[in-house]
Parts: sequence; C-alpha cells; structure tokens
Amino acid sequence: MFKSDLYTRKSCLLFIVFLSIALSGASCRSTAVSPSKDVTPPEGLKNIHGTQLYYKAMGKGQPIFFLHGRSGSHRYFLPYMEPLADEYQLLFYDQRGTGSSDGKIDLKAISIDQFVEDLEALRLAFGFEKISLMAHSSGTVIALFYAFKYQAHLDKLILVDPLPVTNRFVAEQLQTLKQRSQHLSPEGQQMLTTACRRSDTELSPEVRTGCLKLDAALRFYDPAKAVMMDTTPEKNTARNAITIESLLTTSLNRKQHDIDANLKAIRVPTLIIHGDFDPIPIGSSEYIQQHISTSQLIVMKQSGHFPFVEQPEQFVAAVRAFMRP
Repeated sequence: MFKSDLYTRKSCLLFIVFLSIALSGASCRSTAVSPSKDVTPPEGLKNIHGTQLYYKAMGKGQPIFFLHGRSGSHRYFLPYMEPLADEYQLLFYDQRGTGSSDGKIDLKAISIDQFVEDLEALRLAFGFEKISLMAHSSGTVIALFYAFKYQAHLDKLILVDPLPVTNRFVAEQLQTLKQRSQHLSPEGQQMLTTACRRSDTELSPEVRTGCLKLDAALRFYDPAKAVMMDTTPEKNTARNAITIESLLTTSLNRKQHDIDANLKAIRVPTLIIHGDFDPIPIGSSEYIQQHISTSQLIVMKQSGHFPFVEQPEQFVAAVRAFMRP
C-alpha cells in the first residue's frame, strides 16, 4: 500500500508540512514493561472517543503499537513487520477516518491532541501499563506528541523516516523532489502536476496506478520494489486523507513554538531509521538527534522513504537490536 504517505502530489505537499522527530544515541532502559496479554479477538473495532478504530494484533510479548502515515492505513506495514511477531506483540490500528476504521469524521476531532488521546485510549483498552511505539512518516508526529504527554507509559520509541522539523529542511525536501521529477518523461512531469494533484477518489484506476509509479520514482531507491506494497484503494483514506492532513497541519502549526523544549524533555530510549535516498534530508533527523539525549540514528543505505520495504532484513535486525535489553 505504498499509497501510504506521499502517493499523490497533493498529499505529498500537505504531508511535508508536518513535524516529526529523529533521534540520537540511546542508552536509558525502562524498568517496567507490560507483560504479554492476549488481545481477543485478534482483530476488530474498538469504540474510542466517539468513533470506531480498527485494530489487528499478532504475536506475543512486549507490545509494539504502530502508527501509519496520514495517507495510508496499517496495511502497508504488512508483511514487512510480521517477523517481529516471534518476540513481540504487534498492534496495528487505523487512525480515525482512515483504513478500516469509521470513515465518518468529526472535523472538530481532527487534531494532534485527539489523535494522541485515541492512542492512549487504545493502550488503556488493551490493558497495557507500557507500550513501545513504531511510527512512520507523518505518523511520527502523533508518536512524538504522545511521548511529550505520556512518556510514563512509553517504553521505547521508533521513528521511521520522520518528516522535516524546520522550514529549511522542508525547502530542501521540495528541492530534491523537484530535481528528481526533472528526470521523468515530459508526460510523467505533466501528469504529476495535473492528474496526480487530485484526490484518489477523482482518479480512474489506470491514472491512480500511473501516479503511484511516478511517485515511487521520486521516493524509492529501487522503484521496482514499490510494487510489492499493498496498493489496494482505501475508500475512507482516499475520501478523508486531504482533509485530515490539512487539519492536523493546522493543529501542528499551533504547537511548533514548544517543539524544541519538548524534544529535550524526552527521556525514552528512541531510535530513528532514515533511508539515505529519502527526499526528506538526513539533516532533519540529525537535528532531532541533537535534541533527544536518549536517542540514536541509523541511516539505511540504498533505501528511500520506506526502508522496511527496500531493506526488510536490515530493518528488522535494527529494530530487534534496539528493542532487546
């Protein structure tokens, strides 16, 4: 589902505005880890703050919750994260208005604070004292603000290709995307600036597939690997993604003045994994690394915005090494 984040031009531009967080050198260890619990049934819906959130659980052990990007659902993590189920209990969920969660959205409830509270309510609903979080792309915004407020219930934090954290990195990302687009055919360049800027709901299956291929050429080191991702159209995501991204961007802009201070207050062991071909500049992750004292940064070679797709074995090995005591 490499529609996940950034797979229409319009979604891409909205997603770029989001803040995120990278990390550097972690050594702290948590003393309290939630025991393994059976999540029954292993998939279903949870009534959370006036909406229904879809979840899918697998494996046993310390719980890891997953946060997908704004224009996707939990499905694009699969099957790439499944090997971790031999040691950990993996809990995927679709954020409100996306994927298989309730597609009806209350515009007043689309804010970073509400998405953070949704995650906290899920933790409580499943009965875990502590959880670890793995977030990708704009999902790292929710993970970061969750850590700001609820790090007492957070064991470890993993951020995968988080979004730029200052405007200068946004400008650098846009410049990289512009340069790469110039290597596309004239027809491809025109398609990016016309059809691919429209919502998925307005595109025919053929045009949508073409837009996904064009975007993969900009964000994958090996665009051929993009076809391995689940690209099944998500009706709720396609219908709501642009609205949700816009409202969350507004919500984030109101909070930016406290970002640096809050980053410095994080004491949770944190890992950031950044693909070296991601148009998001590595400097963005290095910047965050300087602010979180309990963090480390891994740059994954020959990988773009989806390192778990392009380098799955290396990615899983890095996560295992970080998660183990």
